Amino acid sequence: MHKIAVVVDSTAVIDKELIENNSNLYSIPLHVIVDGKDFRDGLDIAPSEFCEKMEVALDLPTTSQPSAGEVFKLLEELVEKYDHIIYITISSKLSGTFQTGMLARAQISEDKITVFDSLFTSTIQKQMAIETLELIKNGASIEDIIKNLEYIRANSRILLVVDDLGHLHRTGRISLSAASFGKMFSIKPILSFEEGEILVNQKVRTMRKVYDNLVEQIANAKLSRNSKIILAHANGYDYTLDLKERLLSVYPELEITIEELSPVISVHTGPRSFGLSWINKRSS
Repeated sequence: MHKIAVVVDSTAVIDKELIENNSNLYSIPLHVIVDGKDFRDGLDIAPSEFCEKMEVALDLPTTSQPSAGEVFKLLEELVEKYDHIIYITISSKLSGTFQTGMLARAQISEDKITVFDSLFTSTIQKQMAIETLELIKNGASIEDIIKNLEYIRANSRILLVVDDLGHLHRTGRISLSAASFGKMFSIKPILSFEEGEILVNQKVRTMRKVYDNLVEQIANAKLSRNSKIILAHANGYDYTLDLKERLLSVYPELEITIEELSPVISVHTGPRSFGLSWINKRSS
């Protein structure tokens, strides 16, 4: 059996228990800068702590991808210990992390390193890592693991609800016109990942309509009983709890988990944002 390592970046919000239970799982932190101080995402600052700092920061926080040196160092160490490395990154449309990984692969070992562009982040990226770890334990081939990652990528969805589109405009994730429109008409936009980019999906005026729209979209997805639903938030647990109750009326047989968004993602979405994601799995 091949020894295979799984590497993710910190936007996947890999918890301590998952790392402790999988010695072949590694996470490379992105960075958040708050009032001139650099924090390693997920290591120096927790999601809940970051939301508190963001609300009192003198300047709006910024983010940066892992340095090339950090990526090269870890991958060089791992190629000596493992037969293959699968590096699952945040969407290449949101960060240069994927491109840095590809550069490292070209210089270290193209045969032993696979860099996979999730085209997502957060909950879907984490599920990709979890399923990859399970396949490795079951002796799956590299080819089968990549096929499963491609399946997840093609059958997943993330919808985001933010209080202030200004955060996404400031960080270059949406246009000024989209941000201005939302603010002018007091609209609560629902955003979605489309081919790795964050785009405005729907525009509604009340939180009740937000919930109705999210429930309608996931109901139309016609999920199988093997599918996964994951909610995530940035200091918006109450929103996700309300949404979970509504979703259970549509899919009572599915387990719905709630997680936190990483500080890096929270910089872009802002406080009190939350998301709905799902993977439509094949029926067994």
